[in-house]
Amino acid sequence: MIANLNVCIIGKPNVGKSTIFNKITDCSISKVSEISGTTIYPIELSKEFKDLKINLIDLGGLKKKSKSYKYKQKLINIETLKKLNISDVVLFILDGSDEITKNDKQLFRLILNKLKNIIVIVNKTDLIKENLKKKEEYFKFFFEKNFPNILLKPIFISALKNIKRDFLLKKLYDIYINSKKLIKNKDTNLVLKNIISKHQPVFNKRSRPTIKFLRQVNSKPIIFKAFGNRLTSLSKDYKNFFVKQVLIQLKIYNQISIIKFINNKNPYS
Repeated sequence: MIANLNVCIIGKPNVGKSTIFNKITDCSISKVSEISGTTIYPIELSKEFKDLKINLIDLGGLKKKSKSYKYKQKLINIETLKKLNISDVVLFILDGSDEITKNDKQLFRLILNKLKNIIVIVNKTDLIKENLKKKEEYFKFFFEKNFPNILLKPIFISALKNIKRDFLLKKLYDIYINSKKLIKNKDTNLVLKNIISKHQPVFNKRSRPTIKFLRQVNSKPIIFKAFGNRLTSLSKDYKNFFVKQVLIQLKIYNQISIIKFINNKNPYS
């Protein structure tokens, strides 16, 4: 039986969403234009890859609320949010020839708040050939610094020149496969041991919080529970460090992950 994966293509206006949609689907049903607001209603097409039916949805360019007063933009925002709610994965498109804008940040936080898995695509690399390495470092640093609960490897492409359809379809397929897995307790607790040996929680009021067990309890979205003593006194910085280390050591990419810290000596009680 073929499974379904709903994939939304999201980004601000004119970052190349429709071009990427057309290249992945190998068709030209989504209009491409430099005029903002060309795509109003979602355009959908399915591609089969291995045992998976990937339903691709090209969406209009989202703008922040302060710039969404026009009727057409309001309609785009409403239709986009409807499809985002039913999506499994989001292809988040950025313009590589531009800096990351406030609009980009708002869109990315919106996707994370919806607990969607994300692949970040930085488009228009043909316009930044001379500065490509610096741009790669810039985008990677931005996500690593600002979003500790997801581990990303942005994909740098030129949708007009060098996009590889099967490469992106395989990325989507890999997320689908990985999102069904539950990591064994022995593996999560080996990671816990490595993290604690690297950096323990700091003392708080003459006592140190202690994390004793770590286990995965859900796969979509990924949720871990960390059990121990005095975990309510863990600092935000340490929690962010802990989440990022779990993702790095378990090699969990593109999947939003949550860790709940629970005061309980016994994780099975």
